[in-house]
Amino acid sequence: MARKILGYIELYWTCPSCGSENLGSHAYCTSCGSPQPKSIEFHQSGKQQLLADVDKIKRAKTGADIHCGFCGTRNPATTSACSQCGADLKAGSKRAVGKIVGAFSEGAIQPIKCANCGTMNAGTRLKCGNCGASLSHGAPAKTEKPGIATQPVNRNILIIGGIGLLLLCAAIYFLFLRTSEVSGVVAGVTWRRSVAIEAFGPVQFQDWMDEVPSDAYELSCSERVRSSQSEPPASGRYEEVCGTPYNVDTGGGYAEVVQDCEYRVYDDYCSYYVDAWAPVATAQLEGADLSAVWPVPSLSSNQRLGEQTADYVCLFDVDGQSYSYRTSSLNEFQRCLTGSAWLLTVNGVGAVVEISPAN
Repeated sequence: MARKILGYIELYWTCPSCGSENLGSHAYCTSCGSPQPKSIEFHQSGKQQLLADVDKIKRAKTGADIHCGFCGTRNPATTSACSQCGADLKAGSKRAVGKIVGAFSEGAIQPIKCANCGTMNAGTRLKCGNCGASLSHGAPAKTEKPGIATQPVNRNILIIGGIGLLLLCAAIYFLFLRTSEVSGVVAGVTWRRSVAIEAFGPVQFQDWMDEVPSDAYELSCSERVRSSQSEPPASGRYEEVCGTPYNVDTGGGYAEVVQDCEYRVYDDYCSYYVDAWAPVATAQLEGADLSAVWPVPSLSSNQRLGEQTADYVCLFDVDGQSYSYRTSSLNEFQRCLTGSAWLLTVNGVGAVVEISPAN
């Protein structure tokens, strides 16, 4: 799938020293002045709005910030020397990028009620305007990609599933793979032979427009989805289908808002006629002896004989119990002389899978 970028949002981080919420772009806590630790994780608010500020968007696109390898200070991705100690940032470490912060939920930033004094504050404030208490913007969002649920696997379910699989394998073995041999004599035979009768004339087919033969006629076409691809096609009609937008940490206190999209390509699917040979009827004969013959039907001027099929059955008596063996081989069938003795290979459901002469 193609990843479509919708824009950027600013994230938040919680100061481990005083618990204050800070904007993702702030390298220091606005309440106590503590530097942002390298290990801190960004999170999003309950509702988000795409950034409109050009400078913030530019900062969001620059990539992951770098923590100085000597003093630990956080620096923008475009910085070559630490803003705190002047050390070369080549020895620093970049923040991780690509983590899915959560689903994008667009909406106006809601007012926040101060838990300390009850005063309503603007959703953009980090501290209460009345008493100065820290305002919470919500707990860190789950990092799973929207639509993909991850739940712990119940050990009992795995055990039950494994037992079920073993029982299924055992059933297949005992019913179909495990066989036994019994002795029987031929009690009788039956046969059936069929011949298809084909006629030349209009035959209806369906196919994509570019695969319709040149001699087709009476076309009737409508649009259908023929394929899906990750990029828009160069020409023709297509439909863009996108999933739920979600936020991906860029490593600089911002998140890229993206959607996974695919493009369903439409084409004409047609019903048409072509003059061709096609089955129109079947002639059939059957009997209860070893002299099987083919039917010879009467044909009109635009008809011919088509595919032939044959079905031969040998009937056996095994200590008063009846068994049947079906074959398509005329040679094997004609060896089933009434009263002759045979060894039958029988599976767990009582079906004869093979026969061989008893002597």
